[in-house]
Amino acid sequence: MVNTICLQKAVEWTTAWRAQGGTFTDYEDLKGFLIPLADLKEVIAEPNVANIRAYIGVDDTDGHRPHLVIVGVNAAGEDIIYKAAGDGCDDNDGSVNTGLYDFSQPCPTTCDINSPLYGLKKGS
Repeated sequence: MVNTICLQKAVEWTTAWRAQGGTFTDYEDLKGFLIPLADLKEVIAEPNVANIRAYIGVDDTDGHRPHLVIVGVNAAGEDIIYKAAGDGCDDNDGSVNTGLYDFSQPCPTTCDINSPLYGLKKGS
């Protein structure tokens, strides 16, 4: 559970994303996220996971750093968030499984610049 985060932090990030209109107008360089396979396997291994949902968030305390919050989804379409997720963020050092994962490896910096999905830089 290395990348698990507390519910409070996930709510703060996703609320901040929606508060700015759900766009990265000021952060137009964001192209995507790199999701390590090991992390994805952790989510898939959660009990009762039928699907996976990704929420976009930004950290207002860290220069609006983009985050991708991943959560398992059960067969009824409900996010699987464990009760421990209601505990304070100070208590969560990644050792408590909340069912919420922070996959924050945004592109740029983790991009394949030769990919046709990357596109050209401005001014190029």
